[in-house]
Amino acid sequence: MSSVVVATVAAVLGHGAVTYPPPRNAIDSNQLPWSGSIPQRVPFEPWCPYPSADAAASDPGRNITGKNGQACFWFSNGCANGCDTCDGNTRGPIPHFQCKDGTGNSSVCDVEPVPGAKIEFGPKANVCGAKQLNATVCDPKQRTVNTGAECGAADDFFFYSPWRRPGSSPVIDSCGTAGGRLPGQGDGGFGASYVNTTHAKVGDLGSQLPHMPTGVEWKAGSVVEVAWALQANHGGGYSYRLCPLGEELNEECFKKIPLNFVGQSALRWGGVDGTTLNFDAVYVTEGTSPEGSMWAKNPVPRAWRDQHGAWGSGSNQMQTGEGFQPVCVDHGIDPYGTTRSCTSEWGPYNMEIVDKVQIPADLKPGSYVLGWRWDCEESNQIWQSCSDISVVV
Repeated sequence: MSSVVVATVAAVLGHGAVTYPPPRNAIDSNQLPWSGSIPQRVPFEPWCPYPSADAAASDPGRNITGKNGQACFWFSNGCANGCDTCDGNTRGPIPHFQCKDGTGNSSVCDVEPVPGAKIEFGPKANVCGAKQLNATVCDPKQRTVNTGAECGAADDFFFYSPWRRPGSSPVIDSCGTAGGRLPGQGDGGFGASYVNTTHAKVGDLGSQLPHMPTGVEWKAGSVVEVAWALQANHGGGYSYRLCPLGEELNEECFKKIPLNFVGQSALRWGGVDGTTLNFDAVYVTEGTSPEGSMWAKNPVPRAWRDQHGAWGSGSNQMQTGEGFQPVCVDHGIDPYGTTRSCTSEWGPYNMEIVDKVQIPADLKPGSYVLGWRWDCEESNQIWQSCSDISVVV
């Protein structure tokens, strides 16, 4: 077993990855520190923790494992609707909000943008100028951050972010790049980094990762379970799709076989056979790419109010504005992963988002790569995971 030296870097960046089926992006999982124990207070870099029943003995009470390696550090950075390419650098707008005039109690006040405040990467992350396309996701119920802003208004800072036109932003690589960076850029800011190992280094392309048999077999026409976990939350939403093994793993291939969601989704704490909470997901099918493809809204709010109308513990409304209400009642941000939290800018570390997707009945049997694409809203970033599966009759 090999190990690498890691350093903790303060940063604010969304991170997430598929947990089932196991992704190729977890290629570092057999190396320390990821093959060891998760710290009690979960740090940001370089961890991608998630709950697993297999960790019940090594991490009692939390069931959190590091065996996803650095899977949540494979993404595309600096991507916007209508652009031809991603720049690998633009994190996305970082606005500032304040209590509206006459409501000075910051624990309950409605918020508004701070007039004249400098907005890093803003005000609307003009990645490629006139090429950028207008948002198709305008309904506040389908949005995840700054939901009080009128669609397209001056204070709709995230108008060009990937989630606002799902599937329309380019990516650097359809299975992500290590650290979200273009090859040769090296580490960047705001968590756009990767701890180099014997398996991968910053800027490597996820589509070039080796085939990793998982033993997962799905019948054509069946409804199957998939799951992913958050490390850091930037709202938005996600989709699942397939590409035949052996074809180039790019958007052209994945967009040929988008998968539809079926039934209720669930939050699951503690891994398989853990505690679950079913809920009705919010789906988007209009204005998506490919046309009519089905996307699910990220159900974890970054800004929210508790059952009494006050801002939740850890709510991030002074950076992201109004959010939306969670599907559970919790006590807010949980840096240790010991409670059944369903809100946060960070994590929740011991929780997975579980969905059911429909495998097309006419899909030919064979080997496929399952692609997961999470288009963020609060940042110009797209997270990706790729897992090897087989389709049988």
